[in-house]
Amino acid sequence: MIAVLLAVFSGISYGASDFSGAIATKKNNVVLVTLIVQVISFAAIGALVFLWFGGEPTIADLLWGALGGVGATVGLTTFYRALAEGPMSTAAAVTGLVGSLVPITAGLAMGEIPNSPTMVGVALAIPATIIVSIGGLEAQALSRSLNPRARSLLRTQIASTRRLSVVAGLGFGLFFVALAQTSADAGLYPLIGARGASIAALAILLTAQRNWARVDSSDYPSLGLAGILDCSANSLYLLALADGSVTWVAAVVSLYPVATVLLARVFLNESLSRTQIVGLFLASSALVFVGLGAS
Repeated sequence: MIAVLLAVFSGISYGASDFSGAIATKKNNVVLVTLIVQVISFAAIGALVFLWFGGEPTIADLLWGALGGVGATVGLTTFYRALAEGPMSTAAAVTGLVGSLVPITAGLAMGEIPNSPTMVGVALAIPATIIVSIGGLEAQALSRSLNPRARSLLRTQIASTRRLSVVAGLGFGLFFVALAQTSADAGLYPLIGARGASIAALAILLTAQRNWARVDSSDYPSLGLAGILDCSANSLYLLALADGSVTWVAAVVSLYPVATVLLARVFLNESLSRTQIVGLFLASSALVFVGLGAS
C-alpha cells in the first residue's frame, strides 16, 4: 500500500511540475526552461542522496539512468511546448496516455502479471486519460461561440498539440522503463545519471542553436517550483518501484494529467466538460482498484 501512495504523490508532483514549467515556457525558450528545471532538479536530487538516501549503484544503474535522461529530455522539451500551445488538458492527457502505455506494455512483455484488482485499475487508468483529453477537445473545438475560421485554427492547434504530446509520451515512457531496470540497491543514484545526461544534451542543443538567452525574472519562482517538484516526482517514482511493479506503478503515475487539468482549471480558468468529469471519476476508481490489489 505504501508503494501505491508513493506512486500517487509522484503523479501529483509530476502534474504540478509540468504545470509550473509550462507557465514559464509561455514567455521563454522551451529548451532553456527545460535545462533550468533539470539543473534545479539535479541539485535537489544530489542533496537528497548526500543528506538522506545512500545507495550502491553499479555502472549499469547509472547507464540506465542516463538512457532514461535522454528520454526525459525529449519528453520534457516537447511536452512543455505542447502545454504552452494548449489546451493544457489535451496535452497532459495525451502525453499521460502514451507515457503509460509504453511501460505497461514493457512490464507485461517482461512477464509481470498483476492480480485481478490491479489489472482492473490499470485498465481504467487508460480510458480515464483518453476521456479527459477528448472531453477537453469537444468542449473547445465544438464551442458554438467560435466562428468557422476560429474553429479551423483551433483544430490545427489541437492537432499540433496532439503530435507533440505523443512524442513527449514516448520520451517519458522510455524514462519510466529505463528507471525500472535499475537495482533497488542503487537508491536515487540513477536519477543523478538521468539528470546529468539530460543537462548535457540540453546544453549541447542550446549551444548548437546559439539560443542562450535570459529568462524573464518573473518566471524564476515557477522554474524553481518546477525543479523541486520534478525531483520529488522522480524520487517518489523510483521509491515506488522498489515495492511495486512498473506495470501498475506507471499506470498510477500516468494519472498525473488529473493534477495538471485541475491546476489549469483553478489558475487559468480552463473549463471542465461533463465528459472530463467522468474521466476524473474513472481516474479515482483506477486508484482505488490498484490500492486494493496492492493491499
